[in-house]
Amino acid sequence: MSHSALLGIGEVRGLMKSDKRPQGGPAVPDGDALFDSLFAQTAVGVAVGSLDGRFLRVNEALCRLLGYSEQELVEKSFEEITHADDRQASRDFQQELVTTSQSRVYEKRYVHKSGSTVWVRITGTLVRDRSGSPLCSVALIHDITELKLTEEALKASESRFRSMVEMSSDWYWVQDENFRFVELPGVEKRGIDPEAFIGKARWELQGPGSLPEKAWQQHREKLERHEPFSDFVYTVTDGAGEMRYLSVTGEPIFDALGKFKGYHGVGKDVTEKASRRGVAGWLRFFATSFRDVFGATLLPRRLWMV
Repeated sequence: MSHSALLGIGEVRGLMKSDKRPQGGPAVPDGDALFDSLFAQTAVGVAVGSLDGRFLRVNEALCRLLGYSEQELVEKSFEEITHADDRQASRDFQQELVTTSQSRVYEKRYVHKSGSTVWVRITGTLVRDRSGSPLCSVALIHDITELKLTEEALKASESRFRSMVEMSSDWYWVQDENFRFVELPGVEKRGIDPEAFIGKARWELQGPGSLPEKAWQQHREKLERHEPFSDFVYTVTDGAGEMRYLSVTGEPIFDALGKFKGYHGVGKDVTEKASRRGVAGWLRFFATSFRDVFGATLLPRRLWMV
Protein backbone atom coordinates (compact mmCIF):
# COMPACT_ATOMS: atom_id res chain seq x y z
CA MET A 1 0.00 0.00 0.00
CA SER A 2 1.39 3.44 -0.92
CA HIS A 3 2.55 6.00 1.63
CA SER A 4 -0.20 8.43 0.59
CA ALA A 5 -2.83 5.70 0.99
CA LEU A 6 -1.63 4.99 4.53
CA LEU A 7 -1.80 8.68 5.28
CA GLY A 8 -5.37 8.73 3.97
CA ILE A 9 -6.56 5.97 6.28
CA GLY A 10 -4.71 7.64 9.14
CA GLU A 11 -6.53 10.87 8.37
CA VAL A 12 -9.89 9.11 8.62
CA ARG A 13 -8.88 7.78 12.02
CA GLY A 14 -7.63 11.21 13.02
CA LEU A 15 -10.96 12.83 12.19
CA MET A 16 -12.57 10.57 14.78
CA LYS A 17 -10.24 11.73 17.55
CA SER A 18 -11.16 14.56 19.87
CA ASP A 19 -9.22 16.26 22.61
CA LYS A 20 -12.45 17.66 24.04
CA ARG A 21 -14.46 15.59 26.46
CA PRO A 22 -17.32 16.76 28.72
CA GLN A 23 -16.03 17.02 32.28
CA GLY A 24 -17.15 14.02 34.27
CA GLY A 25 -18.66 12.45 31.14
CA PRO A 26 -18.11 8.92 29.89
CA ALA A 27 -14.83 8.00 28.33
CA VAL A 28 -14.79 8.23 24.55
CA PRO A 29 -12.68 5.70 22.62
CA ASP A 30 -9.74 7.17 20.77
CA GLY A 31 -9.86 7.53 17.00
CA ASP A 32 -8.20 4.20 16.24
CA ALA A 33 -10.52 2.17 18.50
CA LEU A 34 -13.66 3.99 17.34
CA PHE A 35 -12.74 3.65 13.67
CA ASP A 36 -11.96 -0.06 13.99
CA SER A 37 -15.16 -0.73 15.95
CA LEU A 38 -17.45 1.07 13.50
CA PHE A 39 -15.66 -0.44 10.52
CA ALA A 40 -16.03 -3.98 11.83
CA GLN A 41 -19.47 -3.90 13.42
CA THR A 42 -21.63 -2.04 10.90
CA ALA A 43 -23.97 -4.15 8.77
CA VAL A 44 -23.43 -1.73 5.88
CA GLY A 45 -20.55 -2.17 3.48
CA VAL A 46 -17.72 0.29 4.08
CA ALA A 47 -14.78 0.95 1.78
CA VAL A 48 -11.80 3.27 1.90
CA GLY A 49 -10.56 3.97 -1.62
CA SER A 50 -7.56 5.57 -3.25
CA LEU A 51 -7.82 8.61 -5.48
CA ASP A 52 -7.17 6.42 -8.54
CA GLY A 53 -10.17 4.22 -7.71
CA ARG A 54 -8.74 1.20 -5.91
CA PHE A 55 -9.87 -0.43 -2.68
CA LEU A 56 -7.54 0.32 0.24
CA ARG A 57 -9.60 -1.22 3.01
CA VAL A 58 -13.01 -2.93 3.14
CA ASN A 59 -15.09 -4.30 5.98
CA GLU A 60 -16.58 -7.77 6.39
CA ALA A 61 -20.08 -6.62 5.38
CA LEU A 62 -18.80 -5.52 1.96
CA CYS A 63 -16.89 -8.78 1.54
CA ARG A 64 -20.10 -10.74 2.18
CA LEU A 65 -22.05 -8.53 -0.19
CA LEU A 66 -19.62 -9.02 -3.09
CA GLY A 67 -18.40 -12.56 -2.35
CA TYR A 68 -14.72 -11.62 -2.18
CA SER A 69 -12.24 -11.81 0.69
CA GLU A 70 -10.68 -8.61 1.96
CA GLN A 71 -7.36 -9.52 0.34
CA GLU A 72 -9.06 -10.10 -3.02
CA LEU A 73 -10.83 -6.74 -2.94
CA VAL A 74 -7.81 -4.66 -1.99
CA GLU A 75 -6.09 -6.04 -5.07
CA LYS A 76 -8.91 -4.73 -7.30
CA SER A 77 -10.12 -1.39 -8.57
CA PHE A 78 -13.71 -0.20 -8.27
CA GLU A 79 -14.11 -0.51 -12.03
CA GLU A 80 -13.02 -4.15 -12.17
CA ILE A 81 -16.08 -5.29 -10.24
CA THR A 82 -18.49 -2.65 -11.57
CA HIS A 83 -21.12 -3.71 -14.12
CA ALA A 84 -19.94 -2.79 -17.62
CA ASP A 85 -22.95 -0.53 -18.23
CA ASP A 86 -22.23 1.49 -15.06
CA ARG A 87 -18.49 2.04 -15.39
CA GLN A 88 -18.69 5.49 -16.95
CA ALA A 89 -21.15 6.61 -14.28
CA SER A 90 -18.77 5.25 -11.65
CA ARG A 91 -15.87 7.26 -13.10
CA ASP A 92 -18.05 10.38 -13.18
CA PHE A 93 -18.96 9.83 -9.54
CA GLN A 94 -15.30 9.58 -8.54
CA GLN A 95 -14.58 12.80 -10.38
CA GLU A 96 -17.43 14.58 -8.61
CA LEU A 97 -16.02 13.58 -5.24
CA VAL A 98 -12.67 15.14 -6.10
CA THR A 99 -14.22 18.43 -7.24
CA THR A 100 -16.70 18.96 -4.40
CA SER A 101 -16.55 19.25 -0.64
CA GLN A 102 -19.89 17.52 -0.13
CA SER A 103 -20.84 13.86 0.03
CA ARG A 104 -22.55 12.31 -2.97
CA VAL A 105 -25.12 9.53 -3.37
CA TYR A 106 -25.70 7.37 -6.43
CA GLU A 107 -26.78 3.88 -7.45
CA LYS A 108 -24.91 1.35 -9.54
CA ARG A 109 -24.39 -2.36 -10.11
CA TYR A 110 -21.48 -4.43 -8.88
CA VAL A 111 -20.71 -7.89 -10.22
CA HIS A 112 -20.59 -10.50 -7.46
CA LYS A 113 -17.72 -12.99 -7.52
CA SER A 114 -20.29 -15.59 -8.63
CA GLY A 115 -21.19 -13.45 -11.63
CA SER A 116 -24.56 -12.28 -10.34
CA THR A 117 -25.58 -8.61 -10.27
CA VAL A 118 -25.64 -6.68 -6.99
CA TRP A 119 -27.44 -3.32 -6.93
CA VAL A 120 -26.02 -0.84 -4.40
CA ARG A 121 -26.66 2.70 -3.21
CA ILE A 122 -23.36 4.42 -2.43
CA THR A 123 -22.86 7.43 -0.18
CA GLY A 124 -19.33 8.66 -0.79
CA THR A 125 -17.18 11.47 0.53
CA LEU A 126 -13.60 12.58 0.07
CA VAL A 127 -11.15 12.81 2.97
CA ARG A 128 -8.76 15.77 2.79
CA ASP A 129 -5.73 16.73 4.82
CA ARG A 130 -5.50 19.93 6.83
CA SER A 131 -4.39 21.85 3.78
CA GLY A 132 -7.44 20.71 1.81
CA SER A 133 -5.62 18.28 -0.46
CA PRO A 134 -7.56 15.06 -1.18
CA LEU A 135 -6.21 11.90 0.43
CA CYS A 136 -8.76 9.12 -0.09
CA SER A 137 -12.46 8.39 -0.40
CA VAL A 138 -14.78 6.73 2.08
CA ALA A 139 -18.00 5.05 0.95
CA LEU A 140 -21.01 3.52 2.70
CA ILE A 141 -22.44 0.84 0.42
CA HIS A 142 -26.04 -0.32 0.90
CA ASP A 143 -27.47 -3.43 -0.76
CA ILE A 144 -30.64 -2.46 -2.68
CA THR A 145 -30.85 -5.55 -4.89
CA GLU A 146 -34.22 -6.69 -3.51
CA LEU A 147 -35.65 -3.20 -3.94
CA LYS A 148 -34.55 -3.10 -7.57
CA LEU A 149 -35.95 -6.57 -8.25
CA THR A 150 -39.26 -5.48 -6.78
CA GLU A 151 -39.28 -2.38 -8.98
CA GLU A 152 -38.57 -4.50 -12.06
CA ALA A 153 -41.37 -6.90 -11.10
CA LEU A 154 -43.76 -3.95 -10.76
CA LYS A 155 -42.75 -2.64 -14.19
CA ALA A 156 -43.28 -6.09 -15.72
CA SER A 157 -46.67 -6.33 -14.03
CA GLU A 158 -47.58 -2.89 -15.34
CA SER A 159 -46.59 -3.94 -18.86
CA ARG A 160 -48.73 -7.08 -18.65
CA PHE A 161 -51.62 -5.03 -17.30
CA ARG A 162 -51.37 -2.60 -20.20
CA SER A 163 -51.37 -5.48 -22.69
CA MET A 164 -54.50 -6.92 -21.12
CA VAL A 165 -56.14 -3.50 -21.28
CA GLU A 166 -55.43 -3.18 -24.97
CA MET A 167 -57.19 -6.49 -25.56
CA SER A 168 -60.19 -6.05 -23.27
CA SER A 169 -61.00 -2.35 -22.78
CA ASP A 170 -61.24 0.94 -24.64
CA TRP A 171 -58.43 2.73 -22.85
CA TYR A 172 -56.01 2.68 -19.95
CA TRP A 173 -55.68 5.56 -17.48
CA VAL A 174 -53.26 6.64 -14.77
CA GLN A 175 -53.75 9.22 -12.01
CA ASP A 176 -51.21 10.72 -9.63
CA GLU A 177 -51.42 10.79 -5.83
CA ASN A 178 -53.84 13.76 -6.06
CA PHE A 179 -56.20 11.76 -8.32
CA ARG A 180 -55.40 13.89 -11.36
CA PHE A 181 -55.00 12.21 -14.75
CA VAL A 182 -51.46 11.91 -16.13
CA GLU A 183 -52.10 9.62 -19.11
CA LEU A 184 -55.04 8.03 -20.96
CA PRO A 185 -53.74 6.07 -23.97
CA GLY A 186 -56.62 4.99 -26.21
CA VAL A 187 -59.32 7.42 -25.04
CA GLU A 188 -58.91 9.45 -28.24
CA LYS A 189 -60.40 6.52 -30.17
CA ARG A 190 -63.73 7.47 -28.61
CA GLY A 191 -63.60 11.04 -29.86
CA ILE A 192 -62.49 12.35 -26.48
CA ASP A 193 -59.49 14.68 -26.29
CA PRO A 194 -57.06 13.29 -23.67
CA GLU A 195 -55.69 16.78 -23.10
CA ALA A 196 -59.08 17.71 -21.62
CA PHE A 197 -58.40 15.13 -18.88
CA ILE A 198 -54.71 15.70 -18.15
CA GLY A 199 -54.14 17.51 -14.85
CA LYS A 200 -57.75 17.18 -13.74
CA ALA A 201 -59.56 14.91 -11.31
CA ARG A 202 -62.50 12.85 -12.51
CA TRP A 203 -65.07 15.05 -10.74
CA GLU A 204 -63.70 18.12 -12.54
CA LEU A 205 -64.85 16.64 -15.87
CA GLN A 206 -68.57 16.42 -15.19
CA GLY A 207 -70.78 16.70 -18.23
CA PRO A 208 -74.55 17.27 -18.57
CA GLY A 209 -76.61 14.91 -16.43
CA SER A 210 -73.69 14.29 -14.10
CA LEU A 211 -73.86 12.61 -10.73
CA PRO A 212 -75.10 14.38 -7.60
CA GLU A 213 -72.46 15.70 -5.23
CA LYS A 214 -73.18 12.92 -2.72
CA ALA A 215 -72.20 10.32 -5.30
CA TRP A 216 -68.97 12.14 -6.07
CA GLN A 217 -68.26 12.48 -2.36
CA GLN A 218 -68.67 8.74 -1.91
CA HIS A 219 -66.28 8.13 -4.83
CA ARG A 220 -63.68 10.57 -3.46
CA GLU A 221 -63.82 8.96 -0.03
CA LYS A 222 -63.15 5.55 -1.54
CA LEU A 223 -60.15 6.95 -3.40
CA GLU A 224 -58.82 8.64 -0.27
CA ARG A 225 -59.01 5.25 1.50
CA HIS A 226 -56.95 3.86 -1.42
CA GLU A 227 -59.53 1.19 -2.21
CA PRO A 228 -60.14 -0.44 -5.62
CA PHE A 229 -63.41 0.31 -7.41
CA SER A 230 -65.24 -1.07 -10.41
CA ASP A 231 -67.80 0.04 -13.00
CA PHE A 232 -68.06 3.63 -11.81
CA VAL A 233 -70.17 5.44 -14.43
CA TYR A 234 -70.08 9.18 -15.05
CA THR A 235 -70.59 11.52 -18.00
CA VAL A 236 -68.30 13.82 -19.97
CA THR A 237 -68.64 15.84 -23.15
CA ASP A 238 -66.72 14.65 -26.22
CA GLY A 239 -65.03 16.74 -28.90
CA ALA A 240 -68.31 17.13 -30.81
CA GLY A 241 -70.14 18.43 -27.75
CA GLU A 242 -72.05 15.18 -27.25
CA MET A 243 -72.50 13.60 -23.83
CA ARG A 244 -70.66 10.29 -23.32
CA TYR A 245 -71.24 7.73 -20.57
CA LEU A 246 -67.94 6.35 -19.30
CA SER A 247 -67.53 3.29 -17.07
CA VAL A 248 -64.20 3.02 -15.24
CA THR A 249 -62.53 0.45 -13.00
CA GLY A 250 -59.36 1.16 -11.04
CA GLU A 251 -56.96 0.11 -8.33
CA PRO A 252 -54.39 2.01 -6.23
CA ILE A 253 -50.69 2.07 -7.09
CA PHE A 254 -48.06 1.68 -4.37
CA ASP A 255 -44.29 1.82 -4.77
CA ALA A 256 -41.84 -0.79 -3.47
CA LEU A 257 -41.86 0.86 -0.03
CA GLY A 258 -45.65 0.85 0.23
CA LYS A 259 -46.10 4.57 -0.47
CA PHE A 260 -49.32 5.50 -2.33
CA LYS A 261 -48.51 6.83 -5.82
CA GLY A 262 -51.95 7.16 -7.41
CA TYR A 263 -54.43 5.01 -9.35
CA HIS A 264 -54.51 3.18 -12.66
CA GLY A 265 -57.27 1.33 -14.41
CA VAL A 266 -59.37 0.80 -17.49
CA GLY A 267 -62.26 2.64 -19.06
CA LYS A 268 -65.09 1.85 -21.46
CA ASP A 269 -67.48 4.04 -23.39
CA VAL A 270 -70.94 2.69 -22.51
CA THR A 271 -72.93 5.39 -24.29
CA GLU A 272 -74.49 2.91 -26.75
CA LYS A 273 -75.53 0.64 -23.92
CA ALA A 274 -77.06 3.64 -22.15
CA SER A 275 -79.03 4.46 -25.28
CA ARG A 276 -80.36 0.90 -25.53
CA ARG A 277 -81.40 0.86 -21.90
CA GLY A 278 -83.23 4.13 -22.19
CA VAL A 279 -83.89 6.57 -19.39
CA ALA A 280 -85.82 4.14 -17.16
CA GLY A 281 -83.13 1.47 -17.40
CA TRP A 282 -80.32 3.85 -16.48
CA LEU A 283 -82.31 5.30 -13.61
CA ARG A 284 -82.64 1.78 -12.19
CA PHE A 285 -78.90 1.23 -12.74
CA PHE A 286 -77.91 4.39 -10.91
CA ALA A 287 -80.38 3.74 -8.12
CA THR A 288 -78.74 0.35 -7.55
CA SER A 289 -75.20 1.69 -7.87
CA PHE A 290 -75.71 4.50 -5.39
CA ARG A 291 -78.12 2.81 -2.98
CA ASP A 292 -75.74 3.57 -0.09
CA VAL A 293 -75.88 7.27 -0.94
CA PHE A 294 -79.53 7.78 -1.87
CA GLY A 295 -81.37 4.89 -0.26
CA ALA A 296 -83.10 1.94 -1.94
CA THR A 297 -85.85 3.95 -3.65
CA LEU A 298 -84.44 7.46 -3.99
CA LEU A 299 -83.18 8.43 -7.46
CA PRO A 300 -80.68 11.25 -8.08
CA ARG A 301 -82.72 14.14 -9.47
CA ARG A 302 -80.00 15.41 -11.82
CA LEU A 303 -80.13 12.07 -13.60
CA TRP A 304 -83.78 12.37 -14.52
CA MET A 305 -82.89 14.38 -17.63
CA VAL A 306 -80.41 11.99 -19.24
